[in-house]
Amino acid sequence: MLRYVIVSMIVVLFHGYSAFAQDDKEYNETQFVGYGLKAPPGLFKNVNDSTVGDAILLRGTELFIDDHLIESLDGVRRQLNQPIKHKQNPVLVKTEDWEEKAPGYGTVHYDAKSKLFKMWYQGWKKTEGTSTGLLCYATSKDGIHWDKPALDKKTGANLVQHPPIQGFQCAGIFLDRTERDPQRRYKMLFSCNPDGTAATWMTSAAFSPDGLHWIPSKETPLIPFSDTQICPFWDARSRRYVAFLRFGPPNTRLISRTESEDFLHWSPKITVLRRTRMDSIQQTQFYQMEPLPYGEVYLGIIGAYHNESLKPIPADKPWTDRQDLQLAFSRDGVVWKRVGGAGAMTHAEVNEERDWSNATREATFLPYGTKDKDWDWGYVTPYYTPEPIIINDRIHFFYAGSNAKHWWTWTGDPPKLDPDAKGPRKGVGLATLRRDGFVSINAGPEGGTMATRSFVFLGDTLILNADAAGGSISVEALDMDGKPIEGFGLDTSATLTTDNIRHTLAWKGHKDLHKLQGRPIRLRFHLKHARVYSLTPKTRHAHYVRAYD
Repeated sequence: MLRYVIVSMIVVLFHGYSAFAQDDKEYNETQFVGYGLKAPPGLFKNVNDSTVGDAILLRGTELFIDDHLIESLDGVRRQLNQPIKHKQNPVLVKTEDWEEKAPGYGTVHYDAKSKLFKMWYQGWKKTEGTSTGLLCYATSKDGIHWDKPALDKKTGANLVQHPPIQGFQCAGIFLDRTERDPQRRYKMLFSCNPDGTAATWMTSAAFSPDGLHWIPSKETPLIPFSDTQICPFWDARSRRYVAFLRFGPPNTRLISRTESEDFLHWSPKITVLRRTRMDSIQQTQFYQMEPLPYGEVYLGIIGAYHNESLKPIPADKPWTDRQDLQLAFSRDGVVWKRVGGAGAMTHAEVNEERDWSNATREATFLPYGTKDKDWDWGYVTPYYTPEPIIINDRIHFFYAGSNAKHWWTWTGDPPKLDPDAKGPRKGVGLATLRRDGFVSINAGPEGGTMATRSFVFLGDTLILNADAAGGSISVEALDMDGKPIEGFGLDTSATLTTDNIRHTLAWKGHKDLHKLQGRPIRLRFHLKHARVYSLTPKTRHAHYVRAYD
């Protein structure tokens, strides 16, 4: 036994010295001195600040919305992609008298265990003076066909017992998976004016065990007023509650952010999205932004309201008094970029002096419909989904829409009404997008390349979300000098020729990519008539090494 311990110590000392002495040859195979046994080639690597340098550590799915991982694009272009609206839209409309002026602002959750969609949507009560909202509830197994459960057994109404405070409206709801108190599992931020006057407009909080019975916070005024939907969530990365809401007071159509450690004490608002030169073409203002934490990044679905006017829509400015949806992007949830037709743009870029006419149209993520034809031609407004709803690799987006523009009651330009309708037709729509499909790198038939910055990943697999049907994608792995790594060049790349969310990058002669892990590499994608959406590191094999004694 003593001999075994002494020999083992000698092996460790020699191996440690060897690794230290050969630091400039990090990727040589490791020799277990004294036993003549060799580790599998490339399985062990020294990872430190010298070997990694400035390489990006790739841990989760990397989207190509910005240039974080992209070093160069040659003969390819980046493109913002739009969700596809469902053919059966609207999937929910008012059917009962108590759903007054519904559906308005809404929140949608998906319970993966019960495979059930849950929707809270707002209506408006007829009251004297200032407005007061009501909250309805609906469920669905597929997101298309919705049931309105009788929450009030006497009336059969699907009305939620919302906080009984004057002026209740603009609620944003989420399920707090970190909450230990079962009575506070669901949390809500909402607007109200307790004394019925404009002087007391404020943002308040409420808590619920089931999302249906709500108790308001004992402390009522928590955050300054926001007269569009307030969207709170638990941010696992910052370990704080975060909410996005309007700027103010005074209330202005800009996007602000606040955060809290306990859901009761909130930081002063900071403004994260302001109007820019890009917005001057259509006189765009921001009605609200629904945040969507997505893997390692954050997305924001913006209600982009254009050219406020009480006049009929002019032929040369068809966007007047209408609203579509645009996209914002952030890596930390605090500093945001607008996403245009060619991906994320910095604040400086969207304020450049240039002709923004085409770029403004290309920035539309979800458009309103065709005037006097589609049910949602007047405006679309986002519904809040605190967590991504991804089913069968399709991201589900819900939104409210109407066949009338914003100020239709004032303009003499009424919508074409249904024979029995007393106003515009409102509804909730569904649109879906390919997983990770927000922005893609596209190549035409002539082909082109995308090269990444230097990055390090841990694992044995790289998954590429890409569509190469009718085209091809080949990949070469490069070292820090930009030279192909032996065995991972273009000549041995397994060419992709299909459409797949989960392509596995492969090179001939290698069952996996463990030789590439733990060292700085670059990838150069050769695309022809193809699209690339995301890159994800994975571990798919058990890398067990037999004891060497």
